[in-house]
Amino acid sequence: MREAKVGFYNSPIGRFWFAFNRKGVFASSLRNKDEFLSWLTSKGISEDIIRISELPSQLKAELDAYFSGQPISFKVPIWFAWGTEFQREVWEAVRQIPYGQTRSYAWVAREVGRPRAFRAVGNAIRANPILLLVPCHRVIRSDGSLGGFSHGLRVKEWLLRHEGAI
Repeated sequence: MREAKVGFYNSPIGRFWFAFNRKGVFASSLRNKDEFLSWLTSKGISEDIIRISELPSQLKAELDAYFSGQPISFKVPIWFAWGTEFQREVWEAVRQIPYGQTRSYAWVAREVGRPRAFRAVGNAIRANPILLLVPCHRVIRSDGSLGGFSHGLRVKEWLLRHEGAI
């Protein structure tokens, strides 16, 4: 990777940090700036190539729409810079879950052709590097309970309530 830009968006649930380059958004987080930058360097991105930047206009417009309550699908280009083939398949399946709806881990497992691999699906979802744009918050347990979420259940519940999914 030759370039990495980092910008933020102030949302009702905290400051989202996004990392992006010409290929698309490749990471997002609600961590603080230093933790996010540290995480990026742990993924092999040299501090020398990271530049603080404004968000791409399309991403900012889509975030504005989302947080104002508009039922949108994020269309901003994303790029899976990391992950196994299985993880990427899971993340692509999760991207297909419509705004305001939820699916179970078992549903995702079936979508990727591994119907008994719901635990592996959970691990792949936990490793999702693009919070919100790959809407892992829309994946819940088959019994309707929330399951886990890397940024805490309070954030997952807020997102699902915001979308009218719960």
